[in-house]
Amino acid sequence: MTEIFEQTPGLVQIHITAADTATALEAAERISRLWLSSTYPAKRLPGEDGVRIQVDADLRRCSEDGGIPGTDADIAVH
Repeated sequence: MTEIFEQTPGLVQIHITAADTATALEAAERISRLWLSSTYPAKRLPGEDGVRIQVDADLRRCSEDGGIPGTDADIAVH
């Protein structure tokens, strides 16, 4: 977890593990309907079942708001 998430109330990192990429992407997409968010590419780890996706979300902003709130919230939207 990056320092910005540890120090900024309302920012969260959500780690999704699913059996397949389609399911993981569907979960990420549903999160993006609720809050302003960014999703990282799905990863399949060698020797482990399933795939993992990380979603960064700003609970202070609904998905329709767009943009990054405040001048001190220096996070990248992917």
